[in-house]
Amino acid sequence: MTYIDRLRLYREIEKHRQRPLVVYVTSNRHNAAGHMAFDVIAEFIRQIRAIPKSEKNIDVMVVSNGGDPKTAWRIISLLREKFTDIAILLPYTAYSAATLLAMGADKIIMHPFANLGPIDPQIISQQRDDKSKKETFGAEDIIHYLTFIKENVGITDQKELQRAFELLCNETGAIRIGIAKRSVQLSIFLGEKLLSMHMSDKNKVQAIVELLNKSFYHHGYPVGLKEAKELGLPIETPDEPLESLMWEVWLSVEQEMQCNRPFNPLEIILDDENLSNILSPVQQIQMPANLPPPILANVLQQTLQQIRIVSVPPVDYETFNATLESIRCKSQFRTKLKISATRLPDMNINLNILPISQGWIFDETQTN
Repeated sequence: MTYIDRLRLYREIEKHRQRPLVVYVTSNRHNAAGHMAFDVIAEFIRQIRAIPKSEKNIDVMVVSNGGDPKTAWRIISLLREKFTDIAILLPYTAYSAATLLAMGADKIIMHPFANLGPIDPQIISQQRDDKSKKETFGAEDIIHYLTFIKENVGITDQKELQRAFELLCNETGAIRIGIAKRSVQLSIFLGEKLLSMHMSDKNKVQAIVELLNKSFYHHGYPVGLKEAKELGLPIETPDEPLESLMWEVWLSVEQEMQCNRPFNPLEIILDDENLSNILSPVQQIQMPANLPPPILANVLQQTLQQIRIVSVPPVDYETFNATLESIRCKSQFRTKLKISATRLPDMNINLNILPISQGWIFDETQTN
């Protein structure tokens, strides 16, 4: 299904809910994922401007594994300028920054298959010996490392603890530890501000934010419908018609983004029969049986010399990374690539992926 096919679902949801709907999805496709980022703000403004001024309530359907927490704050701030009541509809996953986005809504309507997640910040660090490799760690990981040293290893001597901290600084970088601390403060600050937009009980607000920052021991922990209610979040369950429509929307976007098919450049090359034949190894040379080892080695050497470097023409490919859409207009973030492949004499295949263009494509065609 495509955007055109989803328009029927959007119209049905708007009719059912009696309020405008905007759908924001970032791809969770392996090796071609999308993330919540600040460049979506301009697209949200387009969507808001397209909604009649008489509308005071809005639904925003979200599926995302997260991204920039400041983006969540900016989106909610924009929506609050125009709308009195904001509902976030969750058909599937809403991790990290997407959870923060949901926290800013007056109500969170969760499908039974949906989940929220912890909001503890994650720090991306380059490896010292290989700058191309990156690793991600949570700010809580630093605290638990030091706790492990003291409580599990049993080191209490101040000099030894200082040495353990120095090792940590050498591994992660002292500046990144400072960044981790400020990121925790930002996460708590944003969480409390977002909840305070619709919750007056400060103690409840602080308790929810504390739980989402420190209680789940893993950034990818899925907080399901029942657990989200127990946290004190303003969770509602959809009625049967809405539940079905929400799931249909997600299945449509999931299919178009190919979320269930990992992005594998070699597979894309080999899917083309002509290109696959070019990369195929040379046909096996028939050799007489029982050749003496010296002669056999000579024949094998001659065979290897016949294997040459072979390249195939570049293949054009496009990944669908994010979408922001409604019955009024749509914006889609797509990346255009050229994928080339070369077969080396040792039969290994080198792949080269060249991004040609990347960005949001806006369609202002009126469809309602």
